[in-house]
Amino acid sequence: MTRGVALAIMALVGMACEPVAEGEVRVTVSGGDGTQRGYPSHLFQDGWSVQFTKYLVSLGDFTLTSASGQTRTAPEHMLVDVQKGDVPLTGLKGLPAGRWSVGFRLSPPREDTTLPDGTVSAEDAARMREHGYSYWVEGVAVKAGVGVYTFRMGFPVNARMADCVNGVDGTLGIVVPENSVAEAEVTIHAEHMFYDRLGTHRGVQLRFDAFAATADGNKVITPEGLAAQNLLDLQGLDGGELKDGQGRPVVYEPGAYAVRTLQEFITQSIVDQAHLNGGGVCTVAP
Repeated sequence: MTRGVALAIMALVGMACEPVAEGEVRVTVSGGDGTQRGYPSHLFQDGWSVQFTKYLVSLGDFTLTSASGQTRTAPEHMLVDVQKGDVPLTGLKGLPAGRWSVGFRLSPPREDTTLPDGTVSAEDAARMREHGYSYWVEGVAVKAGVGVYTFRMGFPVNARMADCVNGVDGTLGIVVPENSVAEAEVTIHAEHMFYDRLGTHRGVQLRFDAFAATADGNKVITPEGLAAQNLLDLQGLDGGELKDGQGRPVVYEPGAYAVRTLQEFITQSIVDQAHLNGGGVCTVAP
């Protein structure tokens, strides 16, 4: 063996023994200003304002995938109330530094789902598990000249969010830094539930008249009431055809989705409301 070959082999051995630089990821869940402060009337085409008192989200199975196909999954599944503020979800340590794609699942509470102390009740978890809800929201809606309405609404979303774009810089996933921590925030965009069209964020209007028209005698809006609101025959508060302020019929545009009721429309609209680090959208996977 020549001296040059020996040196080359020694160099390769030395490189193979070098430790791989590692970092970690901390994951939080946030509802942002929307769930915590609500939405003022000027944002709604029909003049309502909305304030949440509870915004429960059931999620987990946060997964990172490297460019080489290595996968790391945090097993935690939690039911959190993002109306109360940002909530730590999980963390992953010992990750090789570099870019990782991001995914997670929205799904109903499981038997092993964790409830943060003092913020989510066992009764809420049981209700959501029974009905297959991943979201449960409560609050009040107000419209001048109409009154104050209360809502208690649940939505049966079960979807995996994958290949999330980072809302900070528009790149795919996150970069795990060497000997440091990357922050990953699952950001809930609650305004999606008030959209009047599916399949696009362009040209949408936020509306609430159709919600209010489903309320019971105590002015409470429920999933059962929303399910009775037929998209092809939208009813207003007076029991007649739902019209906007200019007297035109209100139309909810379903796009390519086969939804028949307001409950189904809202459920489809909020499937992709969980983003990464602010506005980074994710692909909805089975």
